[in-house]
Amino acid sequence: MRFWRKNGHRVLVVGIFQSLGAGRAVLQNLHRARFRRAAAIHASAKGRQRVEEHGISVIAGSTAASVLGLALGAFIFWQHGMLADYRPVGLVLPFAAFALAGAITGWILIQLLREHVDSESFARFTNTILPNETVVLAEVGASESSRVLAILRGVEAEAPVTFGFYPPPPFSIESTARPLSHELSSSQRLVEKAASLAHAIGVSRTAKPRGPSFLHRLLEIENALEWANMSLTTSAEAHHAFTLSAEWLLDNAYLIREQVADLRKSLPQKYYGKLPLIASGPGAGLPRVYQVAAEMVTETDGALEPEIIRRFLSAFQAITPLDIGELWALPLMLRLQLLECLRTLAIQVDQQQRESEEADFWANRLIAAARHSSPRLLKIMEELVERYPEPTPHFASELVAHLYDDEGALPVVSGWLERSLRSPLLEVMQQEHRHQAVQQTALTNAINSCRRLAQIQWRELFQSTSWADSELAADPAGVYARMDFETRDRCRSAVEEIARWSNCSEQKTIWRRPRRMRSHDTSAII
Repeated sequence: MRFWRKNGHRVLVVGIFQSLGAGRAVLQNLHRARFRRAAAIHASAKGRQRVEEHGISVIAGSTAASVLGLALGAFIFWQHGMLADYRPVGLVLPFAAFALAGAITGWILIQLLREHVDSESFARFTNTILPNETVVLAEVGASESSRVLAILRGVEAEAPVTFGFYPPPPFSIESTARPLSHELSSSQRLVEKAASLAHAIGVSRTAKPRGPSFLHRLLEIENALEWANMSLTTSAEAHHAFTLSAEWLLDNAYLIREQVADLRKSLPQKYYGKLPLIASGPGAGLPRVYQVAAEMVTETDGALEPEIIRRFLSAFQAITPLDIGELWALPLMLRLQLLECLRTLAIQVDQQQRESEEADFWANRLIAAARHSSPRLLKIMEELVERYPEPTPHFASELVAHLYDDEGALPVVSGWLERSLRSPLLEVMQQEHRHQAVQQTALTNAINSCRRLAQIQWRELFQSTSWADSELAADPAGVYARMDFETRDRCRSAVEEIARWSNCSEQKTIWRRPRRMRSHDTSAII
């Protein structure tokens, strides 16, 4: 919500009326409710269009300002006693100059101060309105869209067709999350992937961090998720049909917000410097554990289980042990990766919802035009082809679904879609349905994994997967194994500190101590 208000983007709410009187009444109601960015486009029986907006018109405002300019000029001349110095004919030119200056000033002020519907919004509908129709447009904030829709639908004379159109996202929709595999890896494949990753990644203690900080990444994720949530909420208020993925996102919005807020509290401001960074390759400068978390989420299609995490870490550390700090950072990195995946999925779902609403609008226009006349249908079809030179499979599937029983528009649209997509429509729709199922599975996995990660006993998982912990517990005296968790944690912190100050790996730091540990000198452990 905060991001939306900060950027001030607006939703375009549209109502199509078959009655001129109903459209005018709605426009008046919108202005009474102080929605200034509202207008109506009327089309006569012959197709002539007329735009109606309430408020001060440019002509009336300029005329009033010119009169004020004329009055100001007369006052100035009278105040300085100049009226007697001029003949009536001689006053025409200076008074005309004052009137013109007033008119120009009034025109400029009205253009700057008057709230009106954007010209692009008008252009969007001028070629799709049919004779005897009235289209009412209102540009409002997302939080006000429900009120506008209620006003549009509140006319007793007729029930209009309503639509809500969201602006495009004001941020990059590219994601740092790797694409999910869309299939669960077998146990053997997971082990092989972990070992392959351990061989491929080399770390450097002197590498410089690359890319935005984790907190900056988290802010980008939050902005995208909030945007998608607001967009889908507007669609729900407009009574548009929803996919299961869209419903899941809205139903679990509270959980996603909790995850973002909790992760923000848990991430330190400077986190990169304390973690080993990747030395080279595409991930150079990123923490190694971040790459490990990304691979784990990708290979499991976002379906994380404690045993899967344990198996992956064991296979990875059989090649290259992870540092103590890396294992403690793993839960945060996994949650960040899951939120990255949710961001990507949310943007996809939002985009598909926009395409569904566009398909709903165009289906309405095509059906209405087909019932009107063939020339009108062809004109609307030409406009559709111009707006969508490369229709997506989702848009095509939704459009055909709306037109499935319309014998007038369906054949024309089907031919165009098959030529554009270069595939039979049935095949396109089947493929789109499979894509929807895969998307729903990935979304379900990511949300359920967020819940599951919060329930994992990370202390137990750490101790069962930490190479350093198992090495320290191997002292013959068994002192480390008998310590409580807090004391063992101090020992591990000492190992981290020694490794950091000696510019040496934790593995070498621990390996240098076996003789003293065999001497049963318990002080040697810390």
